[in-house]
Amino acid sequence: MCRAAECDEDGKLQILKAIAVCVGACLIAPTGAWAELSPKPVRVGLASLPPLAGNPYTSTSRTAWYTWRAVYDTLTMLGPGVAPVPALATAWRNTSPNTWEVTVRQGAAFSNGEPIDAAAVVATIDYLKSPAAMQDSVANDMGNFAGARALDDYTVEFTTVAPDPQFARTLTTFAIVPPRAWAEFGRDGFALHPIGSGPFKVDNWGDARIDLSAFENSWRAPKAAKLEIRALPETAARIAALLSGQIHVASELGPEDIATVEGAGMTIYSRPASSVEVIALRQTAGGPLADARVRLALNMAINREAIAQALWGGLVKPTGEITPHEYPEYDPAIPPYPYDPARAKALLAEAGYPDGLSFTSVMSAGTSGSHIRATIEAVTADLAKVGVDMEVRPLPWSQFVKGVVNGEWVSEAFGFEYETLPTGDTLRPFRLHSCSWRHAWFCDSTIQPVIEEAKATFDPAKRVELVHQVLRFYHDNAAAIVLFEQLGLDGVSPKLSGYDQANGIIPYQNLVVN
Repeated sequence: MCRAAECDEDGKLQILKAIAVCVGACLIAPTGAWAELSPKPVRVGLASLPPLAGNPYTSTSRTAWYTWRAVYDTLTMLGPGVAPVPALATAWRNTSPNTWEVTVRQGAAFSNGEPIDAAAVVATIDYLKSPAAMQDSVANDMGNFAGARALDDYTVEFTTVAPDPQFARTLTTFAIVPPRAWAEFGRDGFALHPIGSGPFKVDNWGDARIDLSAFENSWRAPKAAKLEIRALPETAARIAALLSGQIHVASELGPEDIATVEGAGMTIYSRPASSVEVIALRQTAGGPLADARVRLALNMAINREAIAQALWGGLVKPTGEITPHEYPEYDPAIPPYPYDPARAKALLAEAGYPDGLSFTSVMSAGTSGSHIRATIEAVTADLAKVGVDMEVRPLPWSQFVKGVVNGEWVSEAFGFEYETLPTGDTLRPFRLHSCSWRHAWFCDSTIQPVIEEAKATFDPAKRVELVHQVLRFYHDNAAAIVLFEQLGLDGVSPKLSGYDQANGIIPYQNLVVN
């Protein structure tokens, strides 16, 4: 058999993937601890800290990994071209349709001294496949994992339920933790005493601030001696802290904040989009939103170009596709939805709603920037022009999660996104936005077999063809009100060096205050 980067039939893709693996290995290869760490602490301001403190299995969201990446490592991470590259795993190969051999990085250790080896990887998988892990959202990503066993000290054999051509991507979803410490503290205790192999170790985890110190023997050796991660939920508070020098990074800013930040001598960092913002429509709940003509009318009623210019500073473009344009499987042949209120009214009449209709949509309270809230207001106004009354209500995050996870919705629609991270897989959002989800809000049995076939094919060209079929179907059937690709803006102090993001991951090991 061959390594994952060498298995494609397309020769050019072989070479590109092999280069990506090599480049990724070089970018994150250990260089040894720095002779002298910078004594100036790096301070990062985030909109929120992970739920349930330091338990890395409670979320796969980008914002949670903003914190966890300082402490934890996964087996693979995403590198150039959104391709998986080595992290705690240095190699992987497909030995049969349902088995993969993974080589674990030698010489790496957790900050408490426990070795990173095959046994640690197997212990992690054993937990995530156990009944105890069912309360952790990362376990939802483990459905195709049948199990894992150690072949020797640094080789693990993974078995999957079904063939998984994107197996190396799935290894980005879960952190490896020290098994003895996990057993000693237990799930809840470990959350308060998190231990990983990343560049920093936790000294104190508070409700709104985490104090960390350098783990100099990390395979991702840090440059700074100290790191502080602060939760500042209000955008204005993050900007004020950045401008006053209290923090060096203010995350999750909006277009309206650019002038203030740059005017104060700071810089704006714009990260590539990994998701598309939408208003998800609960087609499975019945009613008007179950009709594709109604959903298409809602999309055609929105003047995205005007919203993009007025509220997003022209930094985004109208789209009708639910994967970011920089992703390899993006289909440029799928057009944006046109702004055509006359056609929208005609479609509503054709569907039996000549006098319009009404529905309720919820947004998670406190988790969206002001430009998102303003966008929803503009969308509401545009819909009203064609006779559609969309009532928008804020919903506490805990209740919002109950809707996604348990189907306990109090509305016909909700603000959400088609998020590809942490795997970078174009099909990842469809584990939620399809019949695959146990409490599906959009489910069409005619496209589900294509989704499943696309997930299972090892033929790159065939996969692209199938993925494009899925993207086209979701566009033509208007599965959601498509807004814009995610706009990720961070304010960065000129005193900070090394700030960058690789597919939603902050490289904490490179950060240093000058």
